[in-house]
Amino acid sequence: MIKRSLGHIAKMIGGAISDEDFLDIEICGVSTDSRTIDPGELYIPLVGEVFDGRIFIKECEEKGAAAFIVDKDYKVNKNVTIPYIRVEDTKKALQDLAKAYRDELKCKVVAITGSNGKTTTKDLLTTILSEKFKTQKTKGNLNNEIGVPKTVLSLDDDCEIAVIELGTDNFGDISLTSTIVRPDISMITNIGDSHLHNLKTKSGILKAKLEILEGMNDQGTFIYNIDDPTMKEEIPTYDIKEKVLSFGTDPKADFNIKFEESPSSKLRFSNGKDHYEIPLIGKHNVYNAAAVVMIAQFFGLDKETINKGLMKAKSSQNRSELLELDGFDVLDDSYKSNPQALLAGLETVYELFGYKQKIICLSDMLELGEDEAKLHYQVGEKIDPKKIDFCLFYGPLSYHMYEGAIQNFKPNKCFYFEHKDGLVEKLKSLISPCTLVFVKGSHGMHMEEVIDQVRNLNI
Repeated sequence: MIKRSLGHIAKMIGGAISDEDFLDIEICGVSTDSRTIDPGELYIPLVGEVFDGRIFIKECEEKGAAAFIVDKDYKVNKNVTIPYIRVEDTKKALQDLAKAYRDELKCKVVAITGSNGKTTTKDLLTTILSEKFKTQKTKGNLNNEIGVPKTVLSLDDDCEIAVIELGTDNFGDISLTSTIVRPDISMITNIGDSHLHNLKTKSGILKAKLEILEGMNDQGTFIYNIDDPTMKEEIPTYDIKEKVLSFGTDPKADFNIKFEESPSSKLRFSNGKDHYEIPLIGKHNVYNAAAVVMIAQFFGLDKETINKGLMKAKSSQNRSELLELDGFDVLDDSYKSNPQALLAGLETVYELFGYKQKIICLSDMLELGEDEAKLHYQVGEKIDPKKIDFCLFYGPLSYHMYEGAIQNFKPNKCFYFEHKDGLVEKLKSLISPCTLVFVKGSHGMHMEEVIDQVRNLNI
């Protein structure tokens, strides 16, 4: 984490310190959350439409905060005794501090964005690079204009490689965060339908994702998935000054993926004479792993070290996580959903063998824009009735998915529910020994609640 004197921090953000007697106080870490602040940290209160972190300044002092930052027009209560730095805007100060701190660090930065697979790729890459380097990463989902600065400020002075996830909702989001982290390597996992409500088209999504290049220096390396149709067609039309490398099954890929026959609990693939294995499920994870291998090779890791790291891979919570319960299994993919991710998840379900029946529980895919009903219908229509025994749908948009599914399924195999409790009760009645249950929906639909309610089911 950042460890600097208060006076140095004031210079980094161009702020004015309240009392120069406190210039040499050491700050150990930064927090924007009064609930989790630790002794010695700098509190940066943020102000939004429905919250005002400044009202918790005294509480943070009582918890041991060493100092705080505040905007220049705010009247600080007289009973607050710790020093502070006045700035124009506290959120911008957080971003400026992160940018200045990044400039002082000697570590290399790998920045990852994409519609799907960011977190899995980030976690896997960190695991492998940690075999040789002190590697730190984005914690949780801190990938926006506030989360990215907090991630940078959590890095240690002796960090050698930082793996940082960059997310986007609108144009300009990644432009800001890329400029803060200044990546040495940038990659885009894929381009899906998420965020169509703001970015309108897949071309728009790609344009927003390519803002990741804006913070890079001319000697940086950009990596992308050439099997993604949007990127395959449009990346060559962009004037990218950085070195460009690709991965995929396309013969033109710099890292050419060859899928190999794999057991149900592992994935095997190769590139040339090099063979790799990873203890994850779902062929989409081969793409994540291939990108990770490319980057690890960039940092000089040999095949043996890479394979050692790959075998330590674990599924991220609620992301293609196979839960072995009492008499049945749940494939938990409830963290997020969009058409590409859902179809990839269904392919994983199809590939898993040894089950007497398979049940899918699907909910709304959010943020798909004006074609959301059509996209739901199309996905429902693609569900294979030869490979799925029962389909359960919940949520207003998922009704369109249900309508698509019943074009191919018998009426007694396909069910729609307006309320989650109804889906849960039906699911409980259907689960029998040796059942696989697949659960997926956008994060806002909270489909993890379905899993919680069947987790202890006795069958």
